[in-house]
Parts: sequence; structure tokens; C-alpha cells
Amino acid sequence: MFESYISFGKYGQWVAAITGAAMVFISGNLISWPAAVLPKIRDGTAGYTLSPDEQTWMVSILFVGAVSSPIPCSFIMDKIGRKNILMLATFMGVLTWIILIFATTITPIYIARVLSGCYCGIEYTVVSNFIAECVDPEIRGRLGTLMIIMYSCGAFFVSLISFCSYQVITLICLLNVVLLFICFLFLPETPYFYLMHGKREEAEKSVKWLKGSCSPDELNRIENAIKEQLQNSGTYLDIFKNPVNLKSFLMVEVLKFVAAGASDVFLMTYAPLIIPNAWITAQQSYIVLCVVWVGSALAASVYMDRFNRRFVMTVSCTGAIIGLLITAVWYYLRDSTTVDVRSTNWLPLILTIIIGGFETVGLFNIPNIYKGEVFAINIKSKACALSCVTACFFEGLNNYTFFPINDNIGYYFNFVKSAITALVGLIFTLFFMVETKGKTLEDIQDMLNNRYVVDKKEAPPGEVERLQ
Repeated sequence: MFESYISFGKYGQWVAAITGAAMVFISGNLISWPAAVLPKIRDGTAGYTLSPDEQTWMVSILFVGAVSSPIPCSFIMDKIGRKNILMLATFMGVLTWIILIFATTITPIYIARVLSGCYCGIEYTVVSNFIAECVDPEIRGRLGTLMIIMYSCGAFFVSLISFCSYQVITLICLLNVVLLFICFLFLPETPYFYLMHGKREEAEKSVKWLKGSCSPDELNRIENAIKEQLQNSGTYLDIFKNPVNLKSFLMVEVLKFVAAGASDVFLMTYAPLIIPNAWITAQQSYIVLCVVWVGSALAASVYMDRFNRRFVMTVSCTGAIIGLLITAVWYYLRDSTTVDVRSTNWLPLILTIIIGGFETVGLFNIPNIYKGEVFAINIKSKACALSCVTACFFEGLNNYTFFPINDNIGYYFNFVKSAITALVGLIFTLFFMVETKGKTLEDIQDMLNNRYVVDKKEAPPGEVERLQ
């Protein structure tokens, strides 16, 4: 809207990616908000109290909105654009926090949490596409990790203000969304969206804003690739009828399932209830975990474009499995045997720090990057929407089953469950995952369609190699 009034030259794509990823910062606020306010709700200082069942639903009902919003979003984002649908989501965020500031009964709280889920569902569906369509392939992996950095920073931010009153926490989170909306006013739409609608002049302006200049050859390459991919109008059925689309979809589905089953998903909400008091309090342990999540995400941004996606995912899954199984053994000994483990109450914090590091660097990062890379443009919005529905469903299930598992089996099984999903991720990575590092979105489609392309980065001059 106001992008013509400001320019960042060749760093425009970094600005666009950081601003887009800031949407995920708000998701981190929304998802981790219960961890900060549940103690205040329980002791009545929030201005109201909730029953245990109402507390569980307050946490989990967010995922009802997250599951229901991606499919409508997939239609809208191709009509009004990636930027505009993200700006629309910020209105939902603003409304969410306003309701939570004034709510004192469960009904408006449920409404606000469903709205926050709708925000998260839209963010899940659109942000990875927005970033992938704005940045060069050489830095796409690095900038793709911004989503996890921002998500972790959002949770960390809430943990830092968790010592404030309920109203102050919620008001500060409201101000974050308002600031993000203002920033979006100065961003352009992605050139891919403009070219999808035949607006070459606007696409050229977008590329110049993002990269400082626009090569006609580059614009022609993108335009020709989009035209080819749009020859068949994309429908939800096309995801399953076309073998290449189905392959891409299934790869993303598996990665999303693995990420949704990670222990960090329930630790983000329940860490103060899981980690025992030892060297520091449980609430302070949650802050430490948030710092680890942020640090691991920052580390991932440094090496993501230096190592293959498959290598990073393999290391991440292997380290997470080992840490999760050791943690499960500790909780099993504490809750299901007569072994006295009180002298090692410090161990769960150390183990969850290690697990959090391994899960963040790959399990959380790779699926979001991959989602923006492997789908053809004609089905991208719809495939991303479906993958987000399943991801949000499994994340909601991961959170909702936390207390039932504790009550009927034991704390330890939550970690066993996450180890099993990480094992699925490891097997998938070793035998089925396709490497996408350093390739343009067009090259990735050629690779998935078994077409011959030239890898300009790795192939000697004149050598043509098949990217598989």
C-alpha cells in the first residue's frame, strides 16, 4: 500500500521475510499465553477462575480455529494476495487480545481463543509461501528459519512478561499485533502473485523493491514457469490425481506430522507443570527453555543453507529420539516405580534443553521451509492449506492428550509419543525425502517431474545433471 514511500535496495527481501516471519512471533504469543496466565487464573489474580476442564479447553480450542481457517484461506490468498490475507489475519489478532483483556467468563475466552486459532491457521498457510516467493534460493533456507526464530521469540517474550499482571501481559501482546499491521503497510505483494494474475509491471516493481533491481531474464523465467504450472487450474482433487503433486503433498504431510508430534509443542504450553523445581523454579525453567528455542533457531539460520536439508533433519531426529527416550525413563522411574529420583530433579531441565535444541534446528524448521518449496504454483495455496489443517489437528491432539496421558499412563508416555514421531521423521528422511537446498522453485518442480536441468551451483560448465 505504502511500499513506494520506502526502499531497502538489495536488502528488501530480508525486510519482507523478517516482517512476514513476525506473523509467527504473534503466533508464539498466542500459543504460549496460557503458560503465562494459567497460574494467575488459578489463584484468581486474573479477575476470574476456570475449572480444570475449562483450562484444558482454553488451551486446546485454539486448534479448532487453526484447523478450520486454512482451507478458506487457500481460496482467498490466491484472490487478494499473500500480503493482504496476512494483514486480514492481524485484525483477528487485534480482536483476540481486545476480547481477552475484558473477558471475565469462559464464553468470550473461548471465542477469543478460536479467533487466535484462525490467525495461526492463516499464518501457517501463508507465511512460508510469502517468504519463499520473495527471496532468492541462495538465502531461502536461512530466511525460512526465521519462522521458528520468531515463534521461539514470541514464546520467550511472553515468558519474560509473565511476571506482570494478566491485563498488562495481554495489553502488551495487543500492541505487538498493531505494530506488525503498520509494518505490513510498507511491504509489496510477492512477484509470483502478480505474475499469476498477469500483472507483469507490478511484478517488476515488486522484484525491484525486494532485490534492488530486476533482470528481464529472471522475470521471464519466473513468468514462464508460472504459466506452465497454471496451464491446468489447480483444485483440491489435482493434489491427489497428479502423481507429482501427491508426492509433494505426502512429503510435506509426513514432515508436518513429525513436527506436530514434537515435545516442544506441549512444552510450549505446559513446561511450568512438567519440569520439577530444582536449581531454579519451574517458571524460571520455562524461560530457560524459551532461550534455548531462540538460540537453536538462530543457530539454524546460520547453517541451514550450508548443509543439506536431509542431513539437518537426520541429526535433528536422531538427537531428539535419544533425549526423549532418556527423559521418558526418568519420568517412568519417578512416577511408576519406587526409585527415589529427587536428587536428580535437575535432570529433566537439562534433558528438555537438549531435546529442544535438536527439535528446533530441524524438526521445526525443515517442514516450514519445505512447504514453501515443493508445491507447484497452481496447487500451492490448496496443498499448504491441507497440510496446515493436518498439522494443526495433530498439534491440537498433542496438547489435548497431555493431561489424559498423564492421568491414565504417566508423564513419561508424552515423551515416548514424541520419540515415536521423531523416529517416523528419521525413517522418512533417510529413505524418502527429496533434497531441495540451493535450488530455485522452478528447479524443484523440474526435479520432482524428473526433468533434466542444469545445476549452476554444482555442475561443471556445460554439464547437465539430473536432480533427484
